[in-house]
Amino acid sequence: MRKKMLLLALSLAALAGSLSASRAVAGDTHSCPRCTTYADGSQCCVSCICNSSGFPIACTNNFCPPAGGGA
Repeated sequence: MRKKMLLLALSLAALAGSLSASRAVAGDTHSCPRCTTYADGSQCCVSCICNSSGFPIACTNNFCPPAGGGA
């Protein structure tokens, strides 16, 4: 019984450590929309998540069309 309790305590400690580590990594990110401004003054923005250096690490699948609408 004592070995089972020790194993349970170690498992819970490992779980708590892994959760706090992933939370710390997530804390270094922030929202950073990437916007395109067109000649008429309108803007199109794509939602992104950047790391602490401002480098985008994930963006939505949305995209901004080229100026003039493109074809």
